[in-house]
Amino acid sequence: MANYLNLTAKAWRQLRHSGQLPGPHPWQQYVYGTLYSGANCAQTLLYGAQRKKISTTGAVVVLGFWRSGTTLLHELLCADNRFGYPTTYACLNPHHFILTQAGVLKRITGQIRRVQDRMLIGLGSPQEDEFALLCLGARSPYEGMLAPQKFGEAFSLADPNDLSPGEARYWRLRFHQFYRGVSLVSGGKPLILKSPAHSYRVASLRGLLPDARFIVIVRNPYEVFESMLRTYRALTGRYGLGPTLPDDEVRSIILTERKRFEAKLHAGLRGLPAKRVVFIQFEALVRNPVAAIESLYRAVELPPFGQARQNVVAEVTKRSGYRPDGIRPDSFWRQRIATEWSDIFARYGYSHSPRAGG
Repeated sequence: MANYLNLTAKAWRQLRHSGQLPGPHPWQQYVYGTLYSGANCAQTLLYGAQRKKISTTGAVVVLGFWRSGTTLLHELLCADNRFGYPTTYACLNPHHFILTQAGVLKRITGQIRRVQDRMLIGLGSPQEDEFALLCLGARSPYEGMLAPQKFGEAFSLADPNDLSPGEARYWRLRFHQFYRGVSLVSGGKPLILKSPAHSYRVASLRGLLPDARFIVIVRNPYEVFESMLRTYRALTGRYGLGPTLPDDEVRSIILTERKRFEAKLHAGLRGLPAKRVVFIQFEALVRNPVAAIESLYRAVELPPFGQARQNVVAEVTKRSGYRPDGIRPDSFWRQRIATEWSDIFARYGYSHSPRAGG
């Protein structure tokens, strides 16, 4: 049985009307969804005025294709307490976290392992704001996690500029409200965000977050490819509300989608000043995390790294036992990847030989 995310009534209604769900889920939409919608209204009534006063300057956004190391990079950056970040609790409860997060995080401090890669996370851990947007009814490629048969189609929902005018306005409204709400509970600090889906919408984010810095992490394409298939299996197994696709169909979707992802990402970054965007290889981050983070601070002119060094070192030490998986596809798919992603290998400095190890 699937685990349900905390979607509002609007989010459920939208999924049903768009044909994303295989059948009705009346309890989720009409009971729980209505309660979440009511909580969101109450939160807005109580904190809407304060939220509007929060600045959106100074943000940092972590970008990168799924399974490229965005989570590790995000958590190391978030060790700097001069920034705030969306917690797992806030992202799964965006309709009432301003009201409830402080109390819950005091009571619940345990951690669990993520289903897709076994990394430890807690309710207070940094998390993808994409989950919050999905729960609030903003269109999201993560609709394909709930409706596994729509996995490929759902990627078209990533960029607000590709949505209807009404959907795009609603997406921007919810993004701004959530960002400002997270900053509010963080004491007004600028935020560090991360979501692979943000890579499609850099052009929109540049308008919503003045002077934002963008950090793009890349990883060996062979490893990203097969790891994303495993993530599809893990997340649709947990949250999916219908049958899943065969493995090779998922692989074909990933193979095609990565090229569209790259086009969207680089179109959005085009024209940014050099000090507002930087790329880093996952392998360099893992090899020497503290030095890699320090180099990112210099590259995009973040506040002096010295004040964050001790916290970053502590975070790295805490993760010293973590070893990333290096899953490679079989020879058939390696050949296809080498051919169809040859420009991606070249762009990021990886060998594209199907027999290459890195």
